[in-house]
Amino acid sequence: MSNRILVPYSLSAGESTVIANNFNTHTDWSKGVFDLIKLNIIAHLRIQQNNTCCYCKYQLGFDIKQVDIEHIVPKSEYEHFTFETRNLALSCPACNTKKSTKPVLKNVVANYPTNGTNVIIIHAHYDDYSNHIDIINNCVFVAKSTKGSETITFCELFRLSTVEQRAKAYKKISPSVMQQLVADLKNGNQQDKEDLIKTIKEAIR
Repeated sequence: MSNRILVPYSLSAGESTVIANNFNTHTDWSKGVFDLIKLNIIAHLRIQQNNTCCYCKYQLGFDIKQVDIEHIVPKSEYEHFTFETRNLALSCPACNTKKSTKPVLKNVVANYPTNGTNVIIIHAHYDDYSNHIDIINNCVFVAKSTKGSETITFCELFRLSTVEQRAKAYKKISPSVMQQLVADLKNGNQQDKEDLIKTIKEAIR
């Protein structure tokens, strides 16, 4: 399995027509008329990405809330790239949220890039992930290039090391205390809360 997307999704003639008839601005992305197209994109990219997040490489869940279609170049900045399939990849919701709408292009463009030269972070279609980041013990991200470093910073991948370390510590605590920690976290700080809660719950099963 490649460490990049080798085959972008190919829109059918019917899907292209739906987009042409219903898309005017990037906020239209949330329209229900595009739901089936999104499901088809997700199904295709799950295979291309070996069902892993394009940024942290964690396995993606199969609930719709556990996978996002990531716009590598933010659609709010370049709305004409909203349905550009080379701009689409799958990410976990946490990475998508952390990356948010941070600008990723070095220079302004009119047409979508044909390679990753002008892209600050790892581009899921153009860059081989393993050339830019090493993952140690499934939670420590080590940059091998400037792109790797920028990707770690943009998506705050260092958060995953913290989650993993806390989870290991919590495994030593009794289940009753663990349950209380989960309850406390639900009412606590938002930062990394969902990731941590999920990890703790898995640890006490």
